[in-house]
Amino acid sequence: MAAFELNKVYNFNTLAPNILGASFTNMKVKGIMTATEAMKYRDIYTLHNNLLTTISGLPTNINDLTFVLFSNLDGTDLVLANEYIDTFTVVVVNTTNIRIDVLNTTTNDISILRTRLLELGYSNINISTF
Repeated sequence: MAAFELNKVYNFNTLAPNILGASFTNMKVKGIMTATEAMKYRDIYTLHNNLLTTISGLPTNINDLTFVLFSNLDGTDLVLANEYIDTFTVVVVNTTNIRIDVLNTTTNDISILRTRLLELGYSNINISTF
């Protein structure tokens, strides 16, 4: 079981890619919770019943699981049980700020660059001229 920490960002794969999705990137931990708390975000009982035949060794009692509330780059929340995650693929993402100076551009280039960065998943951007 992975030891997720609040406010840290992780990349990981799941143990049931056909049901949960294969891989997740830049997922920020917003909370660690019980099954009762997790039900506020998603129907974990139905999900868990679907996963019992897919993930070997999964506890049958949903209250024996530890749930993690993640947020992705666009702010969408996702709740997964720690036991649904492939612990061998969990990687802490260390973030940094990047500054890129693009010289000899036009004002039209600002719009183009902003659009391309958003398409690549960068939503926390600041573009200024000098």
